[in-house]
Amino acid sequence: MTSLIRATLILALLALPLAAQAGPGRGPRAERISQALQLTEPQKVSIQAAREKHRPDLVGHRDAVRHARIDLRTALKDPATPDAQLHALYDKASSARFDLILAQRSLRREVQALLTPEQRAKATELRGQARAGMWEGMRHRRRSEGMAG
Repeated sequence: MTSLIRATLILALLALPLAAQAGPGRGPRAERISQALQLTEPQKVSIQAAREKHRPDLVGHRDAVRHARIDLRTALKDPATPDAQLHALYDKASSARFDLILAQRSLRREVQALLTPEQRAKATELRGQARAGMWEGMRHRRRSEGMAG
């Protein structure tokens, strides 16, 4: 469960600058980030183009991660699965996750290159605030669950 939370947190932090472009399916959060970073129209267009360029690769990597995790979870539930097979499935899931991280990193670098130094600093500040808010939310849920149980 911890790795799922960690993965979700990493994805959220990596996607923050990308969410600055409002487009189809993008909500008020993306617009708030865009305004907070004071993105220009050319920056918005360039960020959207970068996202579109990387989308097929990211979708493919996400699917690979999902399928590798499903295969691993299924094998873990079967007590007859040999340890060597579990190890191979774990390595496959880990490798798929790392490939996704590298693909996200590539997009993040491309987006960061479109930002001014001030915008990059502001994006870092916003990621820190998002991280703090996520941790606070998790602590609150844990306390609530502890009181209910």
